[in-house]
Amino acid sequence: MKLRDKLNLILFLVAIFGFAIVNLLRPHSETSSNLEQRDIAKQPEFTKDRFFAGDYTREFDNYFADNFAFRTSLIQVGSSIKELKGLPDDNGISIVVQGGDNMGGDKSATDGKTKGGTTDAGEGSTVTDVNTSKYIIAKDRAFIAFKYSAAASKKYADALNQFRKSVGPDVSVYSLLAPTAVEFSSNKNIQKLTESQKDAFAHVNERLDPSIGQVDAYSGLAEHKDEYIYFRTDHHWTALGAYYAYSKFMETIGEKPVPLSEYKKSNIEDFLGTAYKQTLRSELKTHPDTITYYTPFTNYKYTMHTSPTRSSEKKVVDPNFAKYSSTFYAVFLGGDYPWGEISTDNKNGKRIVVVKDSYANAFVPFLLPHFEKVYYLDPRHYQGNLLDFVKEHKITDVLFLNNSTVAKNTGVTDQILDKMKKGK
Repeated sequence: MKLRDKLNLILFLVAIFGFAIVNLLRPHSETSSNLEQRDIAKQPEFTKDRFFAGDYTREFDNYFADNFAFRTSLIQVGSSIKELKGLPDDNGISIVVQGGDNMGGDKSATDGKTKGGTTDAGEGSTVTDVNTSKYIIAKDRAFIAFKYSAAASKKYADALNQFRKSVGPDVSVYSLLAPTAVEFSSNKNIQKLTESQKDAFAHVNERLDPSIGQVDAYSGLAEHKDEYIYFRTDHHWTALGAYYAYSKFMETIGEKPVPLSEYKKSNIEDFLGTAYKQTLRSELKTHPDTITYYTPFTNYKYTMHTSPTRSSEKKVVDPNFAKYSSTFYAVFLGGDYPWGEISTDNKNGKRIVVVKDSYANAFVPFLLPHFEKVYYLDPRHYQGNLLDFVKEHKITDVLFLNNSTVAKNTGVTDQILDKMKKGK
């Protein structure tokens, strides 16, 4: 080996090992990432059992990656490079395919054949691979493209029908399908990159048992599509969007919605949501969202159940959640937890459980004036039996509230079916 090659090798090894030593010895004081708007992984606790089970090494990998020296600077450089991966057109629209599906599902329809990142779902449609999300970036706004799956839609409708049959006629069952922001974009070029959620919802609804009440949240949102009903940097609807969906639910059950004017309105500025966290696009960071929340006036007691043995009392709408969490959307219900119970002063005997994804978090607080008990249950995290829950808590009304992902992949549906199995 030539002397020059030896020197280059030595310098390379010194740089690598020197960087590793700096990374190991430097203080790790950061607990959250302002750039990514999320918590930083903490150093895991070492035990022999956790080591041999693989839990410790997996968590240490996450800890090491989150506490890497000069990590923030490297992410910023990576973000700039990542923006070059977008495919811009003449209208300033770009597409970013990003790992991870934050829309709630964790499994694709499994009755088709995988090909090219999509799954053949039959009936001429495909299911987008849930390991990726196709973000459409248009100026200061991000959308997630929707890909319809006939198989996923059928499975979701069949799951609700099975539930309807299992709980019996004394329990009222409702279905609310929440469209996502991309559905209401007026940009024709964006519409070419996504499929119709209105048609997808129609396919779900036509399969539902007629005794299941269909909440037409779609039309309620479409009527107000020019208002601030969806965040620009996050995949959720705003509290205003949730309110319009709630109004349609009240219409379905034959009650009047409480006017927004009866609520105290407050704002939280500088919210950067899931779309920004996934893409780190500069045009989103420079145009953060505002979270508007409406404080409930009904007297209540909210118990959040974080595990089968742990619970705590919280507020259903609390700006402190935004202060202490890297996810500002946690202002609603505190975030996603297995289940929660809200007891109100209403003595009308009406008890509702909302079987939900995170879209329901901003929706649930509006139910307080109408029910004696309001429960929510997230099948992605809840470990009990859904049918037993309805029976044990003397539920009178069940609302399935999920966004359009249930017509795209079967992740949430599989969880619902799992929670209806006996012996859970």
